[in-house]
Amino acid sequence: MSWISPLSALLGVLLGAGATALADRRRWRREAVTRLLELRTEVYAEYLLAMEDTGRDLLRVLRTTAVEERETAAASAFAGFNLGGTRQRIHVLAPLDVVRAADEIFRGLRRASDYVITADAQDTLALLALKDEVGTLRDRFQEAVRRDIRSLLAGRASWSA
Repeated sequence: MSWISPLSALLGVLLGAGATALADRRRWRREAVTRLLELRTEVYAEYLLAMEDTGRDLLRVLRTTAVEERETAAASAFAGFNLGGTRQRIHVLAPLDVVRAADEIFRGLRRASDYVITADAQDTLALLALKDEVGTLRDRFQEAVRRDIRSLLAGRASWSA
């Protein structure tokens, strides 16, 4: 009795199963990277929006709120757009350089909140310096986000091959 035919068939089955498993793993990995890209992009955009809204509201407080009411108004403005909650999501989802950049923005806006409480609304030089600082921090965050998204896209492309 010849063992060559059953052995060839078994080898074919094993190769077919292995190729299918490899293809399934690549597809799963590609889908996982795509989902991670979607999640990160969403949380990054949410953080930038919360940052802009928080900064705009702090400026409104500075310009329109009486000095004795500013502490409460500034605290509400800082908490009002879920900047802290979104930052925590970044801590879970993002790489370390994006986390650090997000933390810098958070601390910069915290300093802006403290500034609003005691500042003279007419002191435009100090206000412009603070706006420049927060803008620089935003730019650093955006660059870290771009690097992260580029690396995810490159990873997804390599898993497509």
